[in-house]
Amino acid sequence: MISPLYSAVSGINAAFKKQSASAHNVANSNTDGYKSLVASAQENENGGVKVTISKNTEPGAVYDNGYGKVAEYSNVNYARETVEQVSNKHLFAANVASLRTYEEMTESLIDILA
Repeated sequence: MISPLYSAVSGINAAFKKQSASAHNVANSNTDGYKSLVASAQENENGGVKVTISKNTEPGAVYDNGYGKVAEYSNVNYARETVEQVSNKHLFAANVASLRTYEEMTESLIDILA
């Protein structure tokens, strides 16, 4: 059985990893040819959450760089990153609330048994 503590901590770590990937995308959005990172979460073998980071291979828009060469913009989508960051904020908050509830239940159980 997965402990509530492990589940909450695993979810918090997942939120941090997903937020880190999104922040990295926004920070590199003006770098020509940059391929954005995609963070996907799935259940791991212990019942917690595992985040896998991969590159988004979609091409960015192409433009003439003024030197007679064609260059490619990054493929970062600001709308997608905004939604991702808000979603990560809620993922983090939900797992912190779960952690607080676990702590309160443990304290109540100790008070009952003491």
